[in-house]
Amino acid sequence: MEEPHSTQTTVDLMIFDYFVCMAISRIFVAIRQGLSIEHVQWFADMVELFHRLLIHRGALESPLPWDLELKLRIFDLASLFLHWEPPKDRELDLFTPLSDIAVDFMDLCHSAIDNVSNTRWFDLGAHLMVHAMLEEDVRFPDQLRRLYNWTANDLELDAHWEMSRASVLKHMPPPHGTAGPVSREGLHETFSMDFLQEHFVEFFEDLMEGLDVPVILQLECGQLEGLTREETQRIRDQCGVF
Repeated sequence: MEEPHSTQTTVDLMIFDYFVCMAISRIFVAIRQGLSIEHVQWFADMVELFHRLLIHRGALESPLPWDLELKLRIFDLASLFLHWEPPKDRELDLFTPLSDIAVDFMDLCHSAIDNVSNTRWFDLGAHLMVHAMLEEDVRFPDQLRRLYNWTANDLELDAHWEMSRASVLKHMPPPHGTAGPVSREGLHETFSMDFLQEHFVEFFEDLMEGLDVPVILQLECGQLEGLTREETQRIRDQCGVF
């Protein structure tokens, strides 16, 4: 009696994997091109819908496959980054500080340490930290302090993080850095938001390339991993997929 449920769960997870990856892809496009959330809303809604469906069916009583769990964390993080903009003087009821997004980024990379470049990980973390300093220092000092003091509890990794922080803080004036007086415009030119956004997207695009391609997406592309296109087409024909 357990087999039908197991089969249903497998199918649900395949569909969920597909929607998560498609949503992530569209979020990357939106970040890179400066598009609004409406560009990704349908796929983001489908991710939320299937997530609730999996919970309802009890499919999440066991841990998700590591690969899918990481994709879901990337989706959540990229969604927060897409929504973020400098707080300035606006209302912050549902605002997530960039410092918190950056801490989530650091934690995600630490959990996927075998899949990321330490240099790129810490360099991007340092650039996120600088933008948090530029835009949120006054309103979110505690969150910024938490990011600055983030630790991997590993001497080698923490040394990498310290070097990356130092490489950007040398351009920042006190109290955060050691540079001489510099205008806010000059800092924004040195640490442009366009560069940060491109750096963010490229990092996660490369990370996603090392993860499993959803089976449904493989079928759409006409070739399942480990099979020829002809073998894949026979499976598509048998399943009624055209």
